[in-house]
Parts: sequence; structure tokens; C-alpha cells
Amino acid sequence: MAVARNGRVALRYLDSGKTAGDPVLHIMGLGGTARAWGRLLPYVEPDYRVLTFDHRGTGLSDGVTFPLRMDDLVGDALAVLDAARVQRAHVHGVSLGGMVAQELALRHPDRVRSLILGCTTPGGIVSNEPPWRLIAAAGLRPFLGAERTWPLVTTALYSRRTREEFPERIAEDEALRLEDATSPATIFAQMLAVARHDARERLHALGGLPVTVMHGTEDTLIPPRAGEALAARIPGAKLVLLDGAGHLLGSDAGPEWGAAVRAHLRAAG
Repeated sequence: MAVARNGRVALRYLDSGKTAGDPVLHIMGLGGTARAWGRLLPYVEPDYRVLTFDHRGTGLSDGVTFPLRMDDLVGDALAVLDAARVQRAHVHGVSLGGMVAQELALRHPDRVRSLILGCTTPGGIVSNEPPWRLIAAAGLRPFLGAERTWPLVTTALYSRRTREEFPERIAEDEALRLEDATSPATIFAQMLAVARHDARERLHALGGLPVTVMHGTEDTLIPPRAGEALAARIPGAKLVLLDGAGHLLGSDAGPEWGAAVRAHLRAAG
């Protein structure tokens, strides 16, 4: 992995796909590393230059510091673009990464060619209540271990169909997260950044930028109404609802997700 630097923080990133293709920066969600994009990359790498990276505190990047601000995460994304010598990129963010992508486009519009915002929120309407299962799992993990706390979060992340018919996908995701071993400190720091995110009154500024908002109809962590509200606040944004998908679009609806991403990139390109 190559190295990008945001001040003293070293961030590891991967530059893959078609070298001459339009660059696409992918920003992962809570606790995830660059490897979490594995189910999407086969749909993107054949025709596009793909940039993925480990958030600070995850994977091979430097550790997280408190408090973690959205400014820090936006700066990290910019550092990856700078290190890869990419002036403008299509930006694809999911969950926490979708919030970072919104802020990146709002604060640095000259660096963003188009936006794909997956299973995320404009702020203020994440859900009716905090994500207690994720909070409990992160809090108990130092005592019980990641393997024993993983079942606490599966119902919040996956659709019923995936849980009942494709348990092997969940097992693969669990193995990946166990290997990545993102610390509870990182999870809590990222949750604090999420709690402070609110772009609702500024999203109108993204009018004219090609934007696709994607959301699973069975997402219980960030409900579909958040995606609908996000799309409604961005003039001209396209809303794509993936039927029967939960929060992890790649695991619940990989081919549909990949097709929707490719359709956006073709139209925006």
C-alpha cells in the first residue's frame, strides 16, 4: 500500500483498476478498511482507476486521536487524492464515508467530479434512537472479544434474506473484520464524528453536481427515510432504492449495487 499524509497522520491507500480510467475515490464506513470494498471492486476496476484507503485508526493507517472531527476525515480523503496526484475524482462514500463525501464536496467542490452516497444521512435523522447494538458491541469487545460480540450487530447490518439464506457472506465479513481488528477506541471516535454531522442546510450547494443516493429498503441502522431526505435536499440528485437490502449493500445486494454504481459513473463521466 502507498502512503498519504495528513499532517502527522500516515494513511495507507491502494491505487488499482484501470490506470487511464477516470479516478474514483471510495470512502468506507464505520470501522471498515479498504478491504471492505472487495465485493464492489470487480464492477469498477475494469474501467476505472480505483482509490481505496484505510481510515485513521483502521487497517495499516496511523491510530486515531480524540476528538475525531469531520474536518480530520475530510483532510484524510484530500491527502489520498493529493498523494495519488488526482485533482478531481468521482467520490463514493458509504455510511460514515458518505458523510465525509458530503463534506468533501461542500468544502472542496473543485476536487469532486460526482458523488455516490450510499446508506448514509444528511444528519439529524439517523434513526429514532442511537445504534445501541453497535455501541454495546464496541463496549463489550475488550471483555468478550470481537468474535463473541459480532452477533450483536448482524441484525442491524444485514437484511433478513441474507441472514437466513446466505450466512456464508456474513461469515466472510466476520472473518475480514476479525483480521482487520479495528479497535473500540476508533469506533467510538468515529461515532462522535457521526453524531456531529449535519449538512442539511448546506446540501443545496451541491446542485448541478451529478449525485446518486443509494439506500437499502431494509436498512435498520440508517433507515431509508434518511436516504430519501438526503436526495430531496440535493437539487437534481437521483435516488436508487435497493429492494430487500440492509445496511451492507455489498453483502445484501452486490450485483445490484455494482450495476447502480457503474450506471452513475457512466452517466457522470
